[in-house]
Amino acid sequence: MLRAIGVGRLFFGLGFAVVGAIGLYAHEFVLNQQPVPQGVPWRTVLASLSGALLLATGAGLLAAPTARRSAIVLTVYLSLWVIVLQLPRVLADPLVEANWLGLGEDLTLAAGGWVILCTLSGRNDASLRWARTAFGLALIPIGLSHFVYLAPAAQFIPSWFPLRTPLTAFTGAAHIAAGLAIAFGVVPRLAATLEAAMETLFTLVCWVSAVVAAPGTRDNWVNLFISTALSAAAWALAESYRDRPWGFARREPAARHDVRPAQLS
Repeated sequence: MLRAIGVGRLFFGLGFAVVGAIGLYAHEFVLNQQPVPQGVPWRTVLASLSGALLLATGAGLLAAPTARRSAIVLTVYLSLWVIVLQLPRVLADPLVEANWLGLGEDLTLAAGGWVILCTLSGRNDASLRWARTAFGLALIPIGLSHFVYLAPAAQFIPSWFPLRTPLTAFTGAAHIAAGLAIAFGVVPRLAATLEAAMETLFTLVCWVSAVVAAPGTRDNWVNLFISTALSAAAWALAESYRDRPWGFARREPAARHDVRPAQLS
């Protein structure tokens, strides 16, 4: 299954399918990444429709006949989160890092869906390059949030884990470094793979631990599976670089043209 679907697409779809099921059951927008205001008319109905859409498209990514259409719908929907929900908050309060963090997280999800769509469509053109660049730029505010909110961010790491504060700062710097490397095409395959591995470790250490400690808390399950989707987006990005070298690419030798004697006269 992993070979047929790919790690990124598999867990991206699984993450959103579970989150959508939880939202549909709760009739609520359960994600922090989907900050729909409380006063919106028909909010409960919209939340149920949103949950159903995430469930259907997430599950649809796992089946070959529906994967491409599901990727299109899910990517468009995630892009609306960026444009309608996150951008207005950033424009209204551009000095609040939490607003940029929300924008960065939603942009990585939208870019991850975009990369998966390009993979399913067999595209390796400018649209894929734009998706990679968007993903890289989105990692920068995520990394900066580790420094702006250093103490609260460290609290997400379980208390039994050593060096929580230095580790939080290190991972923030790693997000920024990976984002710059991906956005500017400097060892992007290595940067994307390391970013995906770091996101996966965060999911396992922080959110699996939280679920084990309090399995009855809905938010822990939601955070576990949205973190799974965030990790999967990074894996989908890393998988898109399969044809690229791990390190710095060597320059291709200049093409040599045969010159006939007649051309020299």
